[in-house]
Amino acid sequence: MEETKPLTKLSLLKSLLSPSTFPHLLMLALASVALFVLARMEAEVWSAYGFVGFSLAYVVLAPLSKNERLGGMLRYNNDPQANIKQSFPARLKILIVPLVLGFVFIVTIYLMFGENGILSQVGSFLPATLGSLFVVWAFAQGRFFGLATMNAITTPTEGEESLDGFSPLPSLFMTSTLVVVMTFAVTEGLRFFLSSSSFSLWPYIFSFAVYGLCVYASWGQRKQASRHSTTHAVANKWFWATQLFITWHVLSIFRSIDTASTDTIIFIEELFLMIVTVFLAIWALTSKGEGSESELFTQENALFWGVAFGYAYAGSVAMITSVMNDVRTVLIGGHILVVVTVMWSQRTMLEAKTQRINNDRGIVESVDKLPIFDAPKEEDAVQPETVVEPTTKSEEPIIQESSIGDPVDWNQTPETLGDATEWDDELELLD
Repeated sequence: MEETKPLTKLSLLKSLLSPSTFPHLLMLALASVALFVLARMEAEVWSAYGFVGFSLAYVVLAPLSKNERLGGMLRYNNDPQANIKQSFPARLKILIVPLVLGFVFIVTIYLMFGENGILSQVGSFLPATLGSLFVVWAFAQGRFFGLATMNAITTPTEGEESLDGFSPLPSLFMTSTLVVVMTFAVTEGLRFFLSSSSFSLWPYIFSFAVYGLCVYASWGQRKQASRHSTTHAVANKWFWATQLFITWHVLSIFRSIDTASTDTIIFIEELFLMIVTVFLAIWALTSKGEGSESELFTQENALFWGVAFGYAYAGSVAMITSVMNDVRTVLIGGHILVVVTVMWSQRTMLEAKTQRINNDRGIVESVDKLPIFDAPKEEDAVQPETVVEPTTKSEEPIIQESSIGDPVDWNQTPETLGDATEWDDELELLD
C-alpha cells in the first residue's frame, strides 16, 4: 500500500488547481454568472434553486469521489498525445455526473418548495435564507484565516520568562511599517494602474485608525503573551499576518466607498477574496495543522468540497444583491464583518494559544523537576543476612548434635541393634 503524503497548503493548492479537475472550477464560474443574471431578472427563486441544487450535488459527490470508479468519472485522465481541441470533449465528459445530479436536486427542491409543493410556504423564504448565509461566509473567512495563520506559525521550543514582559515597541514598529507598506503598495499601485493623478490621505488614515483600534482591543492579551519569549514571538508573527489581512479589507471598504473605483477592479478583488475564502475553508476542514489530515475532507476530494462551498457563497451574494439592488453596499457590509471577526479573533485565539503554550510548558517543567533515583551499587546491594532469633519465655536446653567433621574412633566397635537387650540362658520349649 502506497504511503499517503502529509497534507500541506502547497499540496492542497496543487490539488485544487489540478488540470484533471479544472473543468469543475470553470463550470462553477459560468454557472454562477448565469444564475446571478437570472437573479437580477427577478427570478430569485429559480436562481436560489440552482445554487442550492448544484451545491448539494457536489456535497454528495465529494465523499463518494474516493470511490475508484466514480472518481474516474469525475476526473480527466490527461493524454499527452492529445491537444486541447482533441481533449475538449473528454474534459466536458467529467461534468455529466454533477450536471445530472444538480438538475435532479433542482427538480426535487421545486417539487418540495415550489408553488404546489408540500413545503411551499417554506420555499418562499429560500432566497432570503440563502442570502442571510452571506453573514456566515464573512465570519468564516475571518475565522478560517485566523486558524490557518495560527497553525502555520512554529512555536519555539525554548525561551525565557520576563516578569515585567518584553517590550512591545519593536513589534508595534514592525506592524506599523507593514501597514504603511501595504497601504502604499495597494493604493499607489491601483492609482498608477488606473492612471489617476489624485493623491488621498484617507486610505492611510483609515488603515492606521483601525490598526490603533486593534492594538487597544487586544492590549491585555498582548501583555499576557509578552511575559515569555515563546508566546511573545508567536503573538508578534500572528499579529503581523492578521493586521495585514485587516488592512486589506479596510482598503477594500475605502475603494467600495470611493466612486472613482471601477466595478471591474472591485469584481476582480471580490473574486480573489472568494477564492481565498474557499481555500481557507477547505484547509480548515481538511486539516488541523501541517501534516494532519481529516478522514472526510481529504486532499483527493478537496476540490469538490471547495466547489460546493463556492456555489453556496456565490448564491448568498447573488440573493442579497438582488434584494438590496446595490452590490457595493453588500460588499462593504461583508468586509466590515470580516474585519470585526479578525479583531475578535485577535483577542480570543491569542488568549487560548498563550494558555495552551503555558500549560504545555508547565507540564514539561514539572516532568524535568521530578527526582531521579540512581540504581544501587553492587557493593551496597550485597549485605550480610541477619538472622533474627525468636524469643521465648523459657529457654530450652541446647542439644549438641554431632556434625560432619567431628573426630571418629575407628577402633571402637559400632553399636548394633540389640546390644542393650538382656537374653536368658534357658530356653523354654512349648508343646
